Amino acid sequence: MPIVPFGRRHNTEPQSPDMAGARRVVSILPPERMQALGGLPAEAIAGAFDGDGLVETFRQNPRFVEFMHAVIRTAGPTDPDLQLAAQAQHDGWIYVIDLRTPEGPAGRVPPEDVIGAFEVRSGHVVPDSYQPNDAHRVFAANGLVRLPRGLFEAFLEALPRVSESRA
Repeated sequence: MPIVPFGRRHNTEPQSPDMAGARRVVSILPPERMQALGGLPAEAIAGAFDGDGLVETFRQNPRFVEFMHAVIRTAGPTDPDLQLAAQAQHDGWIYVIDLRTPEGPAGRVPPEDVIGAFEVRSGHVVPDSYQPNDAHRVFAANGLVRLPRGLFEAFLEALPRVSESRA
């Protein structure tokens, strides 16, 4: 997925203090989804660039990170791919891997590409066991976060509810 910086105009929604004054922002939303939402909600802004560089000037948006982890925590236990992984694991932990990782989820995964983990017992994802990885970076040398398909769809489905709750 290419990184498409958006120029953000004045917005009546309060921004996170960490995002105040940001001019170039990036989102994981496809443009058509942003149009359908009538704009770019703060929870959909992955972060902002302070200067002309990329990784070294990127500031991740705490509202995006919090929202992403809330969606994963809620949708993960019923996600078909995570359920299959849990059945194969049987007991222990399964990890939500950022799909931007160069060798893929089955390869060597750097700490900044591990989004979080769920506990598995008897082949089932344990509800409320999700642990976010504090070392995960929304934007790193390998690009912008790429959620697994089912979790990305859950993220997209949850955004309108956030927008509606503010209306």
